Amino acid sequence: MRFTRNNWDKFFNGCNKITTIRLKKNRMGHHNAWCGPYNIPVKLGSFDIVKVVSTPYKDLNDNDAILDGFSGIVSLREELCRLNGKIEDITPVYIHFCSNVKKEIE
Repeated sequence: MRFTRNNWDKFFNGCNKITTIRLKKNRMGHHNAWCGPYNIPVKLGSFDIVKVVSTPYKDLNDNDAILDGFSGIVSLREELCRLNGKIEDITPVYIHFCSNVKKEIE
């Protein structure tokens, strides 16, 4: 699964990130985290997805943002739109609850 370095670091820098919110549902289980270009990926680490919850984009709230390492819903929505482009209110988003998050590199 791909992350920006900044969003991956939120698992470790005191933001208390425990979720990753995506427009596509990923399978539960063990995953590697990657960043960088697809032709030269950098492994950031690994983690387990232990639960996935679907909700419409418009229903995301401050609590969802905080669990994802953001200060509030405005900053979460800005990041989701930066990464994915315009998102319609009815678009389903998938909140992936993560555990066993481990860094591969510094």
